[in-house]
Amino acid sequence: MNKLKSIVTIIVFLVMFGYIFYKVGKRQLTGYLLKHDAQRAKAVIIDEKNYMGNSPVSREGSYSYLFYVNGEAYKNDSKDPKLQVGDSIDIEYVKYWPSLSRRISASN
Repeated sequence: MNKLKSIVTIIVFLVMFGYIFYKVGKRQLTGYLLKHDAQRAKAVIIDEKNYMGNSPVSREGSYSYLFYVNGEAYKNDSKDPKLQVGDSIDIEYVKYWPSLSRRISASN
């Protein structure tokens, strides 16, 4: 029984570490690739809400955006609660990996 408990504990820690590594790694990889191989496109805010933190209670969140590359649709979180469905925004994406994208802030 103790061996099973140890195995489960190890698996739980591996899953937690893997998730954290994935989230941090994806953000770092996206930033690096966009710095060196960014393509620009127009995107439209769609009716898909992304809740933030304690948002199911507070209902704060942002809408996703949708854009097309070579006829294929991609979407991501705009991370801007001020944007409304139907708004048009500028985004940048990685040429060979369009699912890695981010909004170009209005100040750029």
